[in-house]
Amino acid sequence: MYEIKLIVHKEITENELNEIIRIKSAQWHYSYAEQLQWIKKNIKDSDIHVLLSLNGQNVAYLNLIDIDLFIEEMVIKGFGIGNVCAIEKGQGYGFKLMEAANKTIIELNKVGLLFCKEPLLKYYSSLGWVELNLDEYEINCGNSKVMVFNTKDGVFVKYDGILF
Repeated sequence: MYEIKLIVHKEITENELNEIIRIKSAQWHYSYAEQLQWIKKNIKDSDIHVLLSLNGQNVAYLNLIDIDLFIEEMVIKGFGIGNVCAIEKGQGYGFKLMEAANKTIIELNKVGLLFCKEPLLKYYSSLGWVELNLDEYEINCGNSKVMVFNTKDGVFVKYDGILF
């Protein structure tokens, strides 16, 4: 049975942090110390960790980064989706996590923002995320594709914070 746990960063326990690093390390091969340093540098107290467990075992993770977006020149609260990862690919864990993230974004009346590579566009589109065209955003995100969730079509999005 799946269980989703949302943990505000300021309330995270050492054990939960260790579990997050364990899951992230299955996807990205950085040392424990490097993972911990990245979290301390980039995750704010208001950010949310999302853990997916299956039969009591944590199997996937993502974070919701508390961000301010400029949509049609108005400041809008949003969540950036970052670090989507699982201990094993192809099991549907990421899909379950993203469904939970989408539900949270809607319930909290926020806008979602994510950056991804071209091969992941179809995957995130299947979850209701919409790719923005180059003329629909002002974000310094390199070669990443920009996707949004829970906003009107055709809006112009500006974001100048960290990439997640």
